[in-house]
Amino acid sequence: MLEKIPNYNQIAAILPRYTSAGDTTTIITTDGQEMSTKTQIRTILRRLAHSRSKDLIALREHTTRATGRRVLQPLPLAPGLVLCPVKTRIPRITGDTSTGYVNYHAVTGVAENSLIAYQAIVSLTGGTDIPVFWTSDTVNKHLQSARLAISHTVQSPDSHPDLMPIAQKLVEIIYDILVLKHKKE
Repeated sequence: MLEKIPNYNQIAAILPRYTSAGDTTTIITTDGQEMSTKTQIRTILRRLAHSRSKDLIALREHTTRATGRRVLQPLPLAPGLVLCPVKTRIPRITGDTSTGYVNYHAVTGVAENSLIAYQAIVSLTGGTDIPVFWTSDTVNKHLQSARLAISHTVQSPDSHPDLMPIAQKLVEIIYDILVLKHKKE
């Protein structure tokens, strides 16, 4: 089970899945690893937004204005994490979500699928292929909306997004050192 959410630049997809444990969420990383949790996708999105000090409601309103989409809009949460919605399953129970998210920056391709149920395959970095119920045209329209949302995202002029993973790792190391120091005392 998932203990903590991976760094935003390591997330390739967040998908709903049915397993023997019930309704779960699977996070796929950019290196192809999968982590499962009982936490719902909405909660994971809120946690990701909170970790970046973003108001998810305001972000959705801004994205709606930028893309013209009122539902299923992309979520530009960080410079390396722009989540695009994709329909990955049919809910078994009312209230279960059918929509997962793929990171725009982790998508390497979209292809038609010959299987009857799944109409397209989204390929991600790390070699993971995700079957989706939408056509490749629909998936590509959502990816285009993500590009539009990225272009309307305001970046600070002194922002250095490529340094963010290093800074996050440094914070984690300092935290681990403080925990070890506290245990010794």
